[in-house]
Amino acid sequence: MRIRNGLSRKTWAMQAYIAGDNNLSDSGLEDIDEMCQVGVSKDVHAAVEIDTYGEHTGSIRYEITEPDGSDGAFRTVIERLPERDTGSPTTLSDFLKWGMASYPAERRLAVIWNHGAGFRTARRDIAYDDFGTALDMPALALALRTAGLGPGRKLSILGFDACLMNMLEVANHFVDFAEIVVGSQELEPGDGWPYDKVLAAMKGRPAPRALAARIVDLYIADYKSRREANVTQSAIDLVATEAVAKSLGELGKRIVAIGNAAAKQAMRKVRLDVQAFDVTNNDYNDYVDLRDAMALVQRHSGDAKAAALAAAVDRAADKSILHAGIYGAQVARATGLSFWFPIDRQTYAQFRTKYKALRAVAKYPGWLRFLDWYHAA
Repeated sequence: MRIRNGLSRKTWAMQAYIAGDNNLSDSGLEDIDEMCQVGVSKDVHAAVEIDTYGEHTGSIRYEITEPDGSDGAFRTVIERLPERDTGSPTTLSDFLKWGMASYPAERRLAVIWNHGAGFRTARRDIAYDDFGTALDMPALALALRTAGLGPGRKLSILGFDACLMNMLEVANHFVDFAEIVVGSQELEPGDGWPYDKVLAAMKGRPAPRALAARIVDLYIADYKSRREANVTQSAIDLVATEAVAKSLGELGKRIVAIGNAAAKQAMRKVRLDVQAFDVTNNDYNDYVDLRDAMALVQRHSGDAKAAALAAAVDRAADKSILHAGIYGAQVARATGLSFWFPIDRQTYAQFRTKYKALRAVAKYPGWLRFLDWYHAA
């Protein structure tokens, strides 16, 4: 692993892990070109590791340069690597360690770029490689831990330039490794983040919360300008997700304690009416908006204590969502944070074990108990 020596410590560093050894390969190259339209500055480092499908053999680590007159900036090859599996925790941790050693900064944005699927596919949650594996959430946490991140050394922002990742259970899984997560509740278009605008925003030396909110606004504005609708983006305070997970667990336990047919019917009404995502394909329509669901629980539960607990979940979620943006009628009630509420028993049974492995679920199992009750024969 080649370490860049002698580079100055800057305010921000961006590391983009572009897992493009799949059908998104061209989009990854286009995003690097976007970075080069703006380049870095005295305040910003930017480095990329990209694996492509057919463009080149193996992976390449690039450094984005400062602009050079009217020609913009350039991607400078720092290291050519043999073919690697982007779905391996080792591949990601090696890149993060290299970037943190090579590009010192007060604040760091690490972007995981790929298709995304929240937590619950058989093998392709994020960073998948057509010729290798993929990272599920425990494997991604392992990569961050192995890179040297933890409670005493957190990323300022963990970015998911990928579909369906801004879930309570996903965000909370990384509470020890980052301060903020920025990502989408809904599917993302293939163009993903507008990296030229993101790098430009970083040059203003923003605080992490300000930059996270700015990324949300830039993303939504970019798709509005193209009239490409039904997009979401949000910034989540990870420490604040602890209270959300805890209060959701308490709500789940209360509904199970009621345990009668009327309670189950009320929750079926909630599930049918709630803002869901990926409703066109219906592959992931079991990911639903948390705050919208809590409003419906308060309306339909018929139990004062359950309604009060749902209100507590909503207040905690509101505090955790630093900033959220939407564009499009299909996501009109999206508020920034999803959670898992599968509508059918088969999906729940298939992915229950993966769900149980998530930090929030293991620590606050009340919602898992609710789902067990809800999907009981």
